[in-house]
Amino acid sequence: MKIKLSKSASKFLKKLDDSSRENVIGKIGILKTCLETQKVYPPEELDIKKLKGELKGFSRIRVGKIRVIFQIRSVTNEIFIYDINYRGNIYDS
Repeated sequence: MKIKLSKSASKFLKKLDDSSRENVIGKIGILKTCLETQKVYPPEELDIKKLKGELKGFSRIRVGKIRVIFQIRSVTNEIFIYDINYRGNIYDS
């Protein structure tokens, strides 16, 4: 399973300090591992919620004050990271 980042998600990751970046990447790695090996969604180790409204079809992972909005695309066998940002800014698209 591949992980594909949007331009805004990639840009936000580059701005983060090393510790926060490692935490976010670690949570995404746990999601990928669980989907590949255990075929379990959502994994119990992660705080994942399905989104409603304009972002229906997407889910989010909570990493402290940072939110990762993603979509699992089983047809292309990838995890698409739509956006990463702080809690107060992420839903203001």
